[in-house]
Order: sequence, then C-alpha cells, then structure tokens
Amino acid sequence: MPHLRARIIDGIDRLEQIARAVPGPSIWNARQVAGMTGVALPAAEHVARWNPAAVLAFCAGLREITELHGYRHDCEGDNGPWSVPDGQVCATLRATARMLGIDPDQH
Repeated sequence: MPHLRARIIDGIDRLEQIARAVPGPSIWNARQVAGMTGVALPAAEHVARWNPAAVLAFCAGLREITELHGYRHDCEGDNGPWSVPDGQVCATLRATARMLGIDPDQH
C-alpha cells in the first residue's frame, strides 16, 4: 500500500501544481470560458467545471481520503466494518487511485 499511496500523492501534487500555475481568476463560469476561447457552450461548461478552484478542492478531498487510508484500518462497507489485511489495499484507496488515472494494480 505505501507504493500506491506515494503514486496517489504524486498525482495530487501534479494536479495542484498545474491548477496553481493558471493565471487569472481562480473561479470561471461557462460564459467566461466561451467568451475567452470561442468554444461551444458544452465544451465551455466542461472547462469551467474543471477550473483551478474546482481542481484544488478535488485534490484536497483526494489528499484527505488518501491520508485517512494510509495505515491498517477498518472501512465501512455494504457488509459493515471490515479490516483491511496487511499487504492489501482498501477499496477506497483503490478508487481514489483510479480517479487520478492511476492503475492500483500496476506496481
């Protein structure tokens, strides 16, 4: 699990670095994006949804989840609390990795 956690933290760090490097306002709306870029409204809505402020909030949540799941712990699931065995990666951390485009099974 420590290796996957490190890969997740690296991914979060990269996203945060990119979001912080964007000049200008940290909150965009679709109309602003469409006006600045000339892209169609559906594309502008997508870009506005992933504006730097949203990406930083997303990263903060992923970082918190990763920190909470960095040690032997119990997780809640459909069948109640279950213990994550040593050497295994909990389902929550696996899902967090996939949200960053990281294959949790790749070593």
